[in-house]
Amino acid sequence: MPRLSRAESVLRTRAALLTAAEEVFADKGFAEATLDDIADRAGFSRGAVYANFANKTELFLALLDDWLQLEIDSRLRLHDPSYTPQQDIDALAGHGGNRFADSKRFLLLIEFRLYALRHPEVAQRLRDYDRASTDWFAAVIEEVAVASEIPLPAPVHQIALLVLALEHGIATLAHTDPERVPHEAFLDSLTLLNRALTALAQTDTPQDRKRLPEPE
Repeated sequence: MPRLSRAESVLRTRAALLTAAEEVFADKGFAEATLDDIADRAGFSRGAVYANFANKTELFLALLDDWLQLEIDSRLRLHDPSYTPQQDIDALAGHGGNRFADSKRFLLLIEFRLYALRHPEVAQRLRDYDRASTDWFAAVIEEVAVASEIPLPAPVHQIALLVLALEHGIATLAHTDPERVPHEAFLDSLTLLNRALTALAQTDTPQDRKRLPEPE
């Protein structure tokens, strides 16, 4: 096999560490996992971890970034700019219902969110992840609305924030009461939201929309 360049070697090491980190975090949780555990799982020394990440928190935040990019990439494959809003929702059926159907990953995210709430310097970075998620939802909503020629009855980021809150809330209920709340209840909620927004778009006025400022 051809010898890897230094840049390729660094990327491969980083990818292996992220894969190992996800496995260890899932097995032990964020609090109990150690960098030694992750290095051992990846087959590297502890020094290799520090060469790529400053600490365990930075490693987890990098994992979050990777998760979000994978989620965006997977949804882009299902999304078609020519879809109506309902077609875009229907395209998600059979793909887990929401991004948090994986219980280990969801529990890990909840654990890290609690950790971040107690550590303001970390909360700032988690905020960036949440904002990136909201921006992604907003971009898709705006694209579909333009393609469908449907005027949005509220600022796009407010609608995106509502979608994000629905996704997190329903995921929590689905994990605690799976018999009553399936993960795809999120798609049912999006359908109801789409119907409500479409009805509002037909009845409200530009003056109504001015009363709903965009978030900063």
